[in-house]
Amino acid sequence: MNGRSPRWTVGGPDLDLADPHFYTDPRHHGIWRAARDAHPVAWTESARTGGFWSVTTHAEGSAVLRNPQVFVSGLGMRLGADPRGVEAAAGRMLVVSDGAAHRRLRSAHQSWFNGRAVAALLPVLRRQVDARLGELLARGGPFDAVAELAEWMPTWVLFEMMDIPGPDRDELAGIMARAFDDADESAAGAAGRTAAHTEIFAYFAGLLDDRRDCPGRDIVSSLATAEAHGRPFTDDEVLLNCDGLMNGGLETTPHAVSGALLALARRPDAWRLLKQDPGLLDTAVEEVLRWTSPALHAMRTAAEDTTLGGARIRRGDRVVVWLPSCNHDERVFPDPDAFEIGRRPNPHLGFGGGPHYCVGSTLARAEVRCLLEALLRHVKSIEVTGDAPRRPSNFLRGLQRLEVELVPEAGNGRGAGADGEEDVHVHEAHEHVRATGDAAGDAA
Repeated sequence: MNGRSPRWTVGGPDLDLADPHFYTDPRHHGIWRAARDAHPVAWTESARTGGFWSVTTHAEGSAVLRNPQVFVSGLGMRLGADPRGVEAAAGRMLVVSDGAAHRRLRSAHQSWFNGRAVAALLPVLRRQVDARLGELLARGGPFDAVAELAEWMPTWVLFEMMDIPGPDRDELAGIMARAFDDADESAAGAAGRTAAHTEIFAYFAGLLDDRRDCPGRDIVSSLATAEAHGRPFTDDEVLLNCDGLMNGGLETTPHAVSGALLALARRPDAWRLLKQDPGLLDTAVEEVLRWTSPALHAMRTAAEDTTLGGARIRRGDRVVVWLPSCNHDERVFPDPDAFEIGRRPNPHLGFGGGPHYCVGSTLARAEVRCLLEALLRHVKSIEVTGDAPRRPSNFLRGLQRLEVELVPEAGNGRGAGADGEEDVHVHEAHEHVRATGDAAGDAA
């Protein structure tokens, strides 16, 4: 016994919250519900990752995320991460930095993700989504919404912002999928993920050389040529943060998008309400983000002895905030298991909180909104035609596959895409982004 209490008891002694397959079973919501009542902050043992504190309530979760002096990120922000990799990236990669180092790195990202920069990309994104829906509606029949829509949209957005050459995009997306697939817990699986990350770094090292020689109007060039707090970024810093952008951009938003499709398909009353009142789009986006909660957890490390929710936390203890549980806390969200597109207020923690509040939150909201807008314009109903298995992961919460069929509005079998014009508009958008890029970002 290590003397830490209270200890996690809900679900029995064999429950391992770090088990990726635990989250493929919808019963985990009941486990979290019971934990919020029994022990909101509890010491948790895991054969996979060792011991840590689990936080399941909104108040305590917010307290961890919004107190970076006591709960730091530089020692890792996810369970199961390679300690050597965390040590190498600490202070040089946005998500595993604290204090002045974090502010310096965030300032270089901020101009690409603030409201004005995202607004500049919206007209192009809307045309792209319309065109994609048009293709799917014209083809007819069921399709995998995860692969053909949910993953496609954020991939297109991020690759445009990074100006990834067209021929490289499919291969790079495949490498990313291997790098962050934690379903295989074997040594071979870990080696495969490491090899994929090595490929990502090698790719961006070549791209970085090109952008240093001939900078463009893209985020890689911006990082390569920027100075923040009086000094330029090193190659390692640029490469680490390109990897972080790929992870954040391609591994979270797709789960919100596919989760939105599933929720609206299974709740036709919510879909009808949104069709009748598009003025609910803003609250619908926030409810999608609360409901889907694509990031399963955010981890911090206690920098000093402290107390949280009645538990005595020791310096060096890892503290894991289970974000979907916080976003279903009955004390904050009345009837939390209901998908209510008009929910107000909706103070969800889908993007974390405090100084590490997701730098891409404005862009993610825009992507979800663009999808909903396009669906409202062109789709009469969404029908699930197959199973919807969840991805085994203790870090990302989403679907492996979602077979759906979109029923078009009468006389509206194709979207209003603007084929052949996108590249021009993207470059125009990039010009506008750079012109407005010095503006302060929306996130704290």
